[in-house]
Amino acid sequence: MPHDDREFQMSPKVDRIRKGLLLRANSLVITVYGDAIAPRKQAIWLGSLIALAELFGLSSRGVRTSAFRLAADDWLDVERVGRRSYYGLSDVGLLRVQHADRRIYEFNHPQWDGRWTLAVLVGSMRASKRLDLKRELLWESFGQLAPNVFAHPHADHTSLREILKAANAEETVAVLSAESLDAYARRPLQVIMKETFKLEHVERSWKQFIARFSPVLSIYRSLAPVESFFVRTLLIHEYRRVLLRDPNLPEALLPVNWPGLHARHLCGELYGVLLAPSELFLQSHVETADGALVKTPRAITRRLSTR
Repeated sequence: MPHDDREFQMSPKVDRIRKGLLLRANSLVITVYGDAIAPRKQAIWLGSLIALAELFGLSSRGVRTSAFRLAADDWLDVERVGRRSYYGLSDVGLLRVQHADRRIYEFNHPQWDGRWTLAVLVGSMRASKRLDLKRELLWESFGQLAPNVFAHPHADHTSLREILKAANAEETVAVLSAESLDAYARRPLQVIMKETFKLEHVERSWKQFIARFSPVLSIYRSLAPVESFFVRTLLIHEYRRVLLRDPNLPEALLPVNWPGLHARHLCGELYGVLLAPSELFLQSHVETADGALVKTPRAITRRLSTR
């Protein structure tokens, strides 16, 4: 699907948003698929993916290499029609982004009932399996309290069960529930959380996120559709990057004036105003084996109800 280069141009004030960001092809491609393609369950032409990625300064060669590697890593499936290649999320890739989606688009801070979910790995677990499972649990924002013990205050048990089933670890991981006792001091728990989740690094990242995207609130009405897509993608890309390192702790265990709460609200507000124009751009410029992308599905619009 050819495009007018003028439709892919951005103003300096918008392009400036990506200043200082180190954008890697694999990660950005996953963001685009997770945010815009996965809910449609379509495979898109590699040429369309290259055109989208070029907006962010990525080369066509880098995107081709990334698509090949992501297919090899079971993130993407490839379908060839004539001389064209179409890439869609694999079943494994779709499951991975769905796990992340449950956190990314829940823009309201969840209430806490005071209970923790603990995942305790048996000591005899094979080292390679332990490493894979650890990566999945950390991706799900569990904190590692000890070599074989992981904890989460807001665990999504649907995701956890899927992780254990996919890793064939249902018989080698004990899942327990725990809560603090009122008779004992809460201070040690706060210290443990700070040490386990490295909150200073996360706090700094949230402040950088807020500084980068807050100015968009004053200019979003003037953005062209391509600019709305550009900002939407960077917004979710950076939000995801920080959020998946944030333990999503209850407010009772967070430092005073925790910037993650502001960042969550900011991301939800911006996503709401950028969604419609960015979707118009995607539907006009992304090609699948069956033609254009389908119109915005309910799986995307319902994200706005979580603001």
